[in-house]
Amino acid sequence: MTSIPLKQGLSTADIDCSLQQIADHSNDGLILLSKALKPLLINQVARQYLNGTELPNDLFKNLRIYTQKRKNIQFNLKEWVQSNAFSSRQNRVKTELLWLKSAQQKSLIPVIFQLSNIHDSSKQAANTLLMIQDQSSKIETEAKICLMKTSGAGQFITDSLGLITEPNPTFIQYTHLSAKKLKKMTYIDWLKAQVTFKVPFDLVMDSLLKTGNWSGEIQLTALEQKTMPAVLTLSMLTDENRNIEHFIGVIQDLSEIHEAHHKIEQLAYYDRLTGLANRTLMHNQLTQLLTKPQPSYSALILLDIDSFKIINDTLGYAIGDELLILVAQKLQALAHPEDLVVRMEGDEFALLFPEINQDASEALTQALGLAYKIQDALDDRYTLENRSLHCSVSVGVYLFSEPPQEGDSNELIRYANMAMHEAKNLGGNQVYLFEDRLCSLAKQRLEMLQALNHSELDDEFELYFQAQIDAQGQIVSAETLLRWFHPTLGLVPPNEFIPVAEEGRQIIKIGLWVMHKAFIQAKAWHKKHKDLRVAINISPIQFHEQSFIELIIGLIKFTQVNPNHITLELTEGVLIRNTALALQKIQHLVSLGFHISIDDFGTGYSSLSYLQKLPIHELKIDRSFIQHIPDNQDDVAIVDTILKLAQNKQLTVVAEGVETERQANFLRQQSNEILMQGYFFSKPVPAKQFEQQFLSHSNNDPQHRPQSVPSPQESIQPRSH
Repeated sequence: MTSIPLKQGLSTADIDCSLQQIADHSNDGLILLSKALKPLLINQVARQYLNGTELPNDLFKNLRIYTQKRKNIQFNLKEWVQSNAFSSRQNRVKTELLWLKSAQQKSLIPVIFQLSNIHDSSKQAANTLLMIQDQSSKIETEAKICLMKTSGAGQFITDSLGLITEPNPTFIQYTHLSAKKLKKMTYIDWLKAQVTFKVPFDLVMDSLLKTGNWSGEIQLTALEQKTMPAVLTLSMLTDENRNIEHFIGVIQDLSEIHEAHHKIEQLAYYDRLTGLANRTLMHNQLTQLLTKPQPSYSALILLDIDSFKIINDTLGYAIGDELLILVAQKLQALAHPEDLVVRMEGDEFALLFPEINQDASEALTQALGLAYKIQDALDDRYTLENRSLHCSVSVGVYLFSEPPQEGDSNELIRYANMAMHEAKNLGGNQVYLFEDRLCSLAKQRLEMLQALNHSELDDEFELYFQAQIDAQGQIVSAETLLRWFHPTLGLVPPNEFIPVAEEGRQIIKIGLWVMHKAFIQAKAWHKKHKDLRVAINISPIQFHEQSFIELIIGLIKFTQVNPNHITLELTEGVLIRNTALALQKIQHLVSLGFHISIDDFGTGYSSLSYLQKLPIHELKIDRSFIQHIPDNQDDVAIVDTILKLAQNKQLTVVAEGVETERQANFLRQQSNEILMQGYFFSKPVPAKQFEQQFLSHSNNDPQHRPQSVPSPQESIQPRSH
């Protein structure tokens, strides 16, 4: 501060009024002190610090000053002034950064106290000027600059013309431009060079100039073929007269957020194993399709890998997963980008073709063409961990052009699922188009399920028996079969109610009832016919119950039957699920005295290796291999192979489904130890009729044959419990 020459011993009265006015225009607080440290002049800013007092007697008591902001250690301003005022050195200036508490401020404010001497004409120190400078804005500005430099967001400040003056390090990193190059650009130059807006650029600038700010998502392209999603905020700072002073830009990287959203979307809408869309995304797509009906027909195709559970259980889940991945890849190769390929769950896949054709007939032809193309492509051999495995699929097709009556995506999937299960019921590796009758069949199955839940076993079920005859015509065994006579449904065929009972697990209760009744019948017959055996089918569901062995032991004790007269027929499927436990159960059954027969041999996922492990006594050749002999040479070869295998293993062989004399004679020629079962000898009949036909003395002739042989149409009766 420039020295102001004043007369020595200048009093308050000598202060010119104009000097007070000049002092009041200063932005800093000014206090003029005499040598006795009495205030001679206090400007308006300083009076605010002194709570409005103009010339207090004790100036230093009115100023509340501290050495640190957060510690209540007062600063002795009077002592500081005394020790530094009136120095012999001319123009000496002393400063100190302190914290001041004023009435106008709730918190302490940073100030600099500056002390300088005022000399008279003889260059002697006559008075002292104490200047108080508020440092709040400066410290805040420095903090903002520091924060800007260390901020994780990219930031820049421009001058009034829009020229970038302060780009922070993060902004330089994002743009891959040097600070020197950026400072030669306006912010508009940079926007046009590197930023792609999701809205028209004119709207961005219009909002910025009218409202003073704009914010939105952008794509930043700093390097070729590399973009960064970000949020850009632009602000315009003006003075009171709306003159532009600065533009400020802040850019925040959204890459991690987008990546997190992508991961969440992948988890929510895509299958982790195959990478295909999942059931949730399928529902969303179908819902959108239904809310905006198209003039074109759409097709939903569902498919299921035949015998996948057997593959999973025998070869392991790793092999199963590998197969699912290969199937997914084939399906993706068959679909177009606009089609949706989905892994629904397990081994079930779906394909949604949103636009097939506007013509119903053409759409049907194309949809079936797609389905058969898919079936043909997947009916293939797959190399899985150095082994070759053949697989096929069952395919269901649902064609639609408008929402179903229920208007729900679940209904579309349900209809396609019905068609798929019908294809599976036909033996697999089939394509089936949904038809309305499937809904009525599903309704019937539901009615049947409810009827089974409320059925009275003793009143509605009855055991039937079918004879097993040796090559000499002697009866050896009787297979136990089950018939259901429902009060309202009537006679329900076994091939209809057994799958429903297995699906609903009512088969456990029914199977226990069958064993109980069959054990009692076997005991009764054994009293008169010592060599007659009774065969009983065991459902895989029943066999795998944890308490299966305990229940059988309980039935033996209750009925007092001799297990040596009972043959338990198990399908190959019982060995697939938990093979070790299945073998353990079979060994336990054999130790109890039961004979074990492998039913429908050759139709399942056969592996001859398990015959080495199983303590079995009998193989049953499935009727599908018997019905075309001796004309079909492939079936003849299969029968011959099974007979030779059984002979080597010293196993009994039963051929079921024998319906003609030609078939019977052929089998006798193949082996004189084979047992035969079928309509040629007898239909399944109730116990009393079976006794009269096969066990009475009048019908004990080895050459006895039924009076009449039913026609092939009558003879197609699936076996059951």
